[in-house]
Amino acid sequence: MELQNWQTQLRKGLLDIVVLNYLARGRCHGYEMVRELKKCRGLTLREGNIYPILARLQTDGLVESRMEAGSDGPPRKYFQITEQGRWKLEEMNRHWDMIVVSVEQVRKGEKQ
Repeated sequence: MELQNWQTQLRKGLLDIVVLNYLARGRCHGYEMVRELKKCRGLTLREGNIYPILARLQTDGLVESRMEAGSDGPPRKYFQITEQGRWKLEEMNRHWDMIVVSVEQVRKGEKQ
């Protein structure tokens, strides 16, 4: 197994939960989100990655968007999490926490 391929697949699987958690803090535009999420070590996010994710989350009813006039340029599309998105995110975070605990138990050789 190639480590780089495994890391890529892991990142792809995490992007939904990362994006929803970021939006749970407040609305923002895509470029702002990319700029902030690039600071997450190991995530390796590009601007071209974020928009298809946001579009899919919007189609699923977890995110909504709205165009707003920009103070220093053209209008920007702002995204925010919906109530349905908040419920789904709570489920996702609970599942994530369970997985992290279980993996750590296996790594440490603890009984589950």
